[in-house]
Amino acid sequence: MSKFFYLFGTALSFFRIGLTGPRIKNNEGTIEIRNAIDSAFVGVKALIVQATGNAIELNANAADTGSDRRYSIARPSTGMAAAVTLTLPPNLGTAGQVIQTDGSGNLSYATLSGTEAPIAGASVNPSGVSVVDFAIPAGVRRLTLLSNGLITNNAIVRLGTSAGVLTTGYGDMIHYFGPNAIGPGGLITNGISVPYCSLALDAIFCMTFYRGSANSWNSTGQGRDASDYGSISIGHILLPGELTTFRYINTTTMTAGSLQLLWEF
Repeated sequence: MSKFFYLFGTALSFFRIGLTGPRIKNNEGTIEIRNAIDSAFVGVKALIVQATGNAIELNANAADTGSDRRYSIARPSTGMAAAVTLTLPPNLGTAGQVIQTDGSGNLSYATLSGTEAPIAGASVNPSGVSVVDFAIPAGVRRLTLLSNGLITNNAIVRLGTSAGVLTTGYGDMIHYFGPNAIGPGGLITNGISVPYCSLALDAIFCMTFYRGSANSWNSTGQGRDASDYGSISIGHILLPGELTTFRYINTTTMTAGSLQLLWEF
């Protein structure tokens, strides 16, 4: 056999590196690097591995049955404004930790402070005003409005986006109940009814707002008026964008009491 035989590798189905080295072969358009006898794949070392496609596929020759499956890592095909480099943590971390970023691509392990959704909010004593606006951060999924000692006087809540606060399109119902009477307070479309409280001494109410699909918000509220009376409200609004403003509107100037709005992500 000629000592130049292996230089003719491209005329065969493979090209061998050296007399007993690995072989590079073509398998239906895919380049494979196999051992000298073509019985297994071999490793490849390089300083930088570059791929012109959008994904890297691990266990590419998997049977895709049982636990033998392929695993792909892909970049987003749209939305990128600059090249992205992520640097992995230098260790394994501990059980229960999560990976966080410093905003510059450096990843590290962090321990969550709790398992519940983060809660934040704002409080105000609205004496002397009839309208209170709360700025809502992005990503909020639930809001809780609490009040103590605030006379509501047929107050309503309106929600808004960056385009403005909506004044129409609401679906709301409120019911009053007590020892001598029970009945509807009516349906309104210009806001969500706040439970009615007429006596500051006994006025307590709580309202919860939930974001459903897209930007659809549903609400429930309960309030106490004096010792034997109360009210329940149910409301809904579909916003044209993400919630940015929560507006509390009283029909008269508020003189006492407090409002607290909590939000969860």
